[in-house]
Parts: sequence; C-alpha cells; structure tokens
Amino acid sequence: MKKVGLMVLVVGMLAGAAVQLAYAQDKKVEFSLNLGVMTYLGSGDSFADFLLAFSPQLDIHVTKGFMISPEVMVVTDTHFSGAIGFPGVILNYTGKGFFVGAGVVLPVAITEDAGVGSIVPKINIGYRGKKVNLTAYLITSTQQMFSENLVGATIGYRF
Repeated sequence: MKKVGLMVLVVGMLAGAAVQLAYAQDKKVEFSLNLGVMTYLGSGDSFADFLLAFSPQLDIHVTKGFMISPEVMVVTDTHFSGAIGFPGVILNYTGKGFFVGAGVVLPVAITEDAGVGSIVPKINIGYRGKKVNLTAYLITSTQQMFSENLVGATIGYRF
C-alpha cells in the first residue's frame, strides 16, 4: 500500500510542477474528464469482458504541436468488484482536429490485495474537437509487445 501512496504522490507532484511551469511560460493548460470502455486483446479470451474506464487528464501544451498529458485512468468491471488505476503520462502530437501519442502508465490494483505492476507503454490516437475528445488507445506489455494488450476507447469533455 505504501507503493500505491508513493506513486499517487509522485504523479500529483509532477502534474502540479508541470502546470506551474506551463503557466509561468504562458502555455495553454486544459483539463478533461473521459469515460470509456476497455477490453483484453490477445491470445485467449479476446473481447470476452468489457471494463468501464474513467480518466481525468491534463493537457499541457508545451509547443504549438506537442502537449504533455498526465492522467490517472481508473478501470473497473461492470459489477464494481475492484479497480485498477493507471497513472501515467503521454506525449501527444496535435494536428488539425487529431492527436497521436505515446507514453507510459503504471498499473496499480485498488482492491483488498493492492499491488503495483511494472511500467508499461501506452499508445493513443484520437479526434480533438472544440470541447470533445474521442480517443482509441492500446496498453501493451514490454515482455510480449503487441501480443498481450488492453485496448479501449473513451469520449471526453475538455474544460
């Protein structure tokens, strides 16, 4: 449980420091709330069960075409029997109406048997409207890259 608390503290401190640096340089910072679904894609029971996802996210525009996006995605099953948190950070390239990016997330089990996994890569692509984000993403293992995956889609509202 100490690892979980430490990870939440580190992600919070990094996000706070990044926001302060962005404001100091007059960079644009946006906050979004995203809802979506996630499932397993790989050998075995692909698309057998769907999980619900909620992820608050900051978009810190560091240049005209790039933004750093710290996020904390929380995923649970439809019975709400437990949750997995995925705190992480993604570097996104933004174009006219779209974005594509890659980063890392850290799986953290939020149940009676809390535990922390290893850092894994996350890749996303999506549409970026005036206030709405549509995102498709893939979280994969570093040992079995692109053979054991979590895939999902979210819709979000930017403030």
